[in-house]
Amino acid sequence: MKSRLLLTGLAAVVLTACGGGGDGGNGGTATPAATTTKISGTAATGAAMANVTVTAKCASGGGSAVTAADGTFTISIDNASRPCVLSATAADGTVLHSVVEAGSGTSVTANVSPFTELLTAALAQGSTDKFFSQFDAAAQARLTASSLSTATDTVRLTLTGVVDLAGVDPLKGALVAANNGKPGNAMDQLLDQLRDRLATSRATVADLATAIGSNAGSEAIGTILKTASATCAGLRTGDYVLLAPGGTVGALSIDAKALTLTPKAMTNVPANVVAPLATVASLAMSPASGEACRFDVDNNAFSMLVSSAGIALAMPSAGTVSAPNGAPAVIVPVQQLSLAELAGNWNAFAMVGAGGASFTTARATFTLDANGKMTAGSKCNDDNACVAWTGNELSTITKQPGGYFLITDVTGPSVGVAFKGTDGQVTAVISQQTGLMIATKQVSRDLPVVGATNAYWDYVTFGDMSSQFTKASTRITSVDTVNGTYTRTRIEDNRLDMWRQNYPLTGLRYRARSVGADEAVQLTLGNTGIGVNLGLHVTKPYFDISVNRPK
Repeated sequence: MKSRLLLTGLAAVVLTACGGGGDGGNGGTATPAATTTKISGTAATGAAMANVTVTAKCASGGGSAVTAADGTFTISIDNASRPCVLSATAADGTVLHSVVEAGSGTSVTANVSPFTELLTAALAQGSTDKFFSQFDAAAQARLTASSLSTATDTVRLTLTGVVDLAGVDPLKGALVAANNGKPGNAMDQLLDQLRDRLATSRATVADLATAIGSNAGSEAIGTILKTASATCAGLRTGDYVLLAPGGTVGALSIDAKALTLTPKAMTNVPANVVAPLATVASLAMSPASGEACRFDVDNNAFSMLVSSAGIALAMPSAGTVSAPNGAPAVIVPVQQLSLAELAGNWNAFAMVGAGGASFTTARATFTLDANGKMTAGSKCNDDNACVAWTGNELSTITKQPGGYFLITDVTGPSVGVAFKGTDGQVTAVISQQTGLMIATKQVSRDLPVVGATNAYWDYVTFGDMSSQFTKASTRITSVDTVNGTYTRTRIEDNRLDMWRQNYPLTGLRYRARSVGADEAVQLTLGNTGIGVNLGLHVTKPYFDISVNRPK
């Protein structure tokens, strides 16, 4: 009996020393089994996104899966911590994103579609691409159940009149995509509606996502969803205002399908404020051969160069609605922006005295409050020496029913229009009795990317009212993030010039004089594709408007 007890005790000691109990040698603590989080959904654009890779990034962990023929997928991630963000690329190259909110569940649904791309933009409050690529703590903090509910409401409101998402959960709701001749379910048919509307307006999901991510608002979104021309995505059916130097303004109606432009009477404008355009019959707009978004109007009476945002430059000639002499006219889509949306600090470039035989240029800064009152302003010379305006030089702005504003100051009344792009940036064009002003809010501009190219039209009006029209293209050759500068090469003649971004004021860019290039300062009008350039210390002042050409 003693020997048996002794043997039993020795066996217990040996087992303890060897990590007995099947714990794998971890001192008696069992290794927990891996917890697998499964993210399932359907990837679709109105048709199934078949055989595409869906990638998930989570607060910790990540994975990917390839969709089946019907667009369904399941991503299994061991020991994942939510929230997560997803990305997939459709057959046409469109990148779509989706999200999984914070939580502890290990089985979640996350569809990937244009709806979820818009949802992600609302959550990101910016670029969905950056939201996915960075997905840092700040991004993760946005993915709460409450924020997701708010973002869903934002998307529903944005698509009012386009797609009815009332009662629909675009992220987790049942999505059966059309494939192999089989029709999709109700949500898939809503995706079809969105696709068809975007095709009519020649807008993209990315355009909508940009507008939502930047809080651009209903006016900017409504502008890009109007019916577009078959030859120019930026030209859309709707009402416009033409503004030229010397108080020449007028209302226009454009039919982008029929390609007609009709001058109309401008209502609610005092007769002593403007020199209105004559009301004439519809004018034909003929697409210029080989140049998208350039139109010859009224049998070549004048040309319109239309930007991607829909703002157009009218190059003057002897036509009915042309500007006097060689001065440009700017045609702006009508939006009903409030005075509060104009509040902030602005940069402005102007042609002064451009209603006559000559003009000079001017640069100014000013601040507007939410009631349309200019609270500060100053005029700056070529050396960036600025002189503050006196109290009676500060303007008061009042909103008018026709989508334009009356500006009143010591120089007399003027008419202006304001336009908000999909990036949320606001531009204003003002026809003054003494000239023309183009302004935009002060917003810091990002440096470009090396290798990026741009093609543009360039229309220059000189101080003696002569003009010059050219086409050019550039390539970014280097970027200096420390000094905020970049160099670019003009492709046609290899001219190299350097620009300093956000100088001499936020939102401007500056170029020192170099071989073949004047000293200059430029005002970029957000993502509209339009820039305004003034020569500094030049013998002959000029006002240069460039419009990006479609690639």
